[in-house]
Amino acid sequence: MNRLKYRLLLLGVTLLSLLATKQLFAVGPSYVMFYGGQLEAPIIQALSIESAKFLWDPYRAGGTIPNSLEGRPYVKYAIFWGRWEKQSLTPEAASQHGRLYLPTRSEPGMVVMTEAWMDDGSPDHPAARPIPEDLKGFWKGWPASAGDLAIAKRFGVPGL
Repeated sequence: MNRLKYRLLLLGVTLLSLLATKQLFAVGPSYVMFYGGQLEAPIIQALSIESAKFLWDPYRAGGTIPNSLEGRPYVKYAIFWGRWEKQSLTPEAASQHGRLYLPTRSEPGMVVMTEAWMDDGSPDHPAARPIPEDLKGFWKGWPASAGDLAIAKRFGVPGL
């Protein structure tokens, strides 16, 4: 009888672990897609929660979007939160959007992003958000560090 209790306990712990893992995964980003600007084709990169946090972390450097970004070159990006299949990704399906403004001789690289709302859709696919047409459609922004730009360059973003 003791063996049966231990087996049932082990089965219960295993099932709880699997359920918790699914929930934890669903709140993280699974892919980033860079597109537009100088890119001939989109760049899609699978993500872990810490691998490119500078693209979506709203708690960096105050979050103010400077007016001086108008007219500067940038690459658009889309963040896909939850579980996605790579072949189904389109910018319009993303639940968060941003722009990576390329550094110039006198200005640092800059990141601007929309807010990621996870309150609708499903945990596997949060609802899509519209792609902003201008800077007024973005929520926060901050300078990109040399380390941030190195990550974007490693992902294949041109001009860095």
